[in-house]
Amino acid sequence: MRRNKRKKRAVQLGGLVLLIVVLAGFMMLFQVRTVNVYGNSRHAAEEISDGLLDGFLMKNTLYLQWKYRNGTIPDTLPFLDSIKVQMKSPFEVRVDVSERDPVAYVNKGSNAYFDENGLVLAITDEVYDGVPVVTGADVDTPVLYQKLPVISSAQLRTILSVTQLLKYQELEAKEIRFDESGDITVYIGKVEAMLGQDEYMEEKIANLRAILKKMGNESGTLHLESFTGKNDTATFRPSDEPETETETETDAAGDTGGDDTSAAGDAGTGSDSSTAGDATVGNDADDNGAASSDDNVDGSQEQPGDSSSTISMVFDSSGTLVYNVHVENGTVVDANGNPVSGCSVDSDGYVVDAYMNRFDPDTGELVQ
Repeated sequence: MRRNKRKKRAVQLGGLVLLIVVLAGFMMLFQVRTVNVYGNSRHAAEEISDGLLDGFLMKNTLYLQWKYRNGTIPDTLPFLDSIKVQMKSPFEVRVDVSERDPVAYVNKGSNAYFDENGLVLAITDEVYDGVPVVTGADVDTPVLYQKLPVISSAQLRTILSVTQLLKYQELEAKEIRFDESGDITVYIGKVEAMLGQDEYMEEKIANLRAILKKMGNESGTLHLESFTGKNDTATFRPSDEPETETETETDAAGDTGGDDTSAAGDAGTGSDSSTAGDATVGNDADDNGAASSDDNVDGSQEQPGDSSSTISMVFDSSGTLVYNVHVENGTVVDANGNPVSGCSVDSDGYVVDAYMNRFDPDTGELVQ
């Protein structure tokens, strides 16, 4: 009986030894020796390789491929957005990655870049092209791969919201600035766009894109502080015509002052905005974004043989915005006198565009 037990134990021990030998051979045979990384631009291949092979089992090619078969991002590589591991041979793996994109950065001695969730992706002296700097925000010392330490959580939400809206509208800002009162100013190209407080920000930035496209290469200050997307006016002051003390006083009184346009419809570059479906765009400007010298102080533009005011914008039958239209001999025409397709004058005398927006031709204002 004892002899049988000893024999049984010997068999079990032999099996265990054999298993250990097989496992050792397995680990030695399928051992990662070469890691080829593709898709990285801001992070070195060695950094990605080291983070991927963190741990004894991770150095086995078969286990490594199995571990990341679903594209799970390891905790050691939080700056990655996706990862794919392929075994090319028992000793070689191919790693395809995509990196998380920074949406902005703050400068605290070095540049701390963060993503759409506020995670700090890099702290470096390098300046990445196309990434705006956030200034004026109350930020503590950033820590790599941790949340951006903005003192106010509400301000952090605003920062992330503004950067995402700019990205969605494909606007490449150079700077996003917060002043002491929390007002936001965005610098895009040659334009200083003053957005004011964090309210109606989607409408402001959506219209900002449309206005900038209309302005072309103009430079100056665009005021969108009071814009809500409901029949409002934006004002623009070219940089070569600085505001004077006299202009400031007359603007406050509601009169025209240079090229600045008040919400009451003063002459200049304005932005009467209506909402048609998902589109919210407006710009009471001529083709180069500057105020027309023929504009009257009430925002209208006289046409030969017609006393109707200029309507800032309408949608034609193709869904395209047409600016500076008016009624001429019962027909809705553009600034050049060409009929606007899809627009008509109804029985009440109102201008109706292709999206059924109704405008008063005498004032140029949206009525429905």
